[in-house]
Amino acid sequence: MFSISRFKQNINVVRPNQFFAEVDFPVELRTAFQNKVKTGITNPSHSNQRYNVEGSVNITSTSGSTASWFNTSTVGPDFNETFRFRCEATELPGRTISTSDDQAYGPTTKFAYETSYQDVNLQIICSEDMRERAMFEIWMENIINQTDLKNGNRSRAGLAKYYNQYASGQVRIYQIGGGGTVANPGTKQLARYTLYNAYPIQMSPMNLTWEEQNTYQRFSVTITYRFHAVDFTQGFINLR
Repeated sequence: MFSISRFKQNINVVRPNQFFAEVDFPVELRTAFQNKVKTGITNPSHSNQRYNVEGSVNITSTSGSTASWFNTSTVGPDFNETFRFRCEATELPGRTISTSDDQAYGPTTKFAYETSYQDVNLQIICSEDMRERAMFEIWMENIINQTDLKNGNRSRAGLAKYYNQYASGQVRIYQIGGGGTVANPGTKQLARYTLYNAYPIQMSPMNLTWEEQNTYQRFSVTITYRFHAVDFTQGFINLR
């Protein structure tokens, strides 16, 4: 006789909270990342601060002061060591087949002619140095040229960069499950969705308020992309 309790005991499911995401930023923006984010000043005094015409502190990087997440030939690997645990929510992307109707005779026949892909949202927890926010801010700054008051009529503000300069990024979203064994330590990969020609098109604001004391800063980013590929190869992966 069928037993619902026995059915629940024997059914295996995939949990929505078992996942992680990785982002590879465009190599073309590496110089922009390095020039924008510099560290090395601690407890600065007013006497040694230098301000540019816009009023921001002009920080000069010293030897070894560039953030460690830039210390790779391509922006991404060091960054992802922490980012995969900072992305607290996302979704496995969907896709839609567009069709056109034809009714030469009999019932209507639908013919497929195009695949479209939905944008993906990433909800991210900020590290103490705000590296996640910085990376996406700089990425978006280098899609559309920012306002340049110093150059006047020669300003390129509002002009879009070439597609291959900002859309050569990649986002990977992993669905994981189960657990490792003695022979295969690590986490079991169930599916990997790779988003190609990805870049951010929207970033949410971040609240600043004295009322929120027992929480942390988070923001969301909307990623668009040209297409995605799915890999259902199942195996164990190690997360450092």
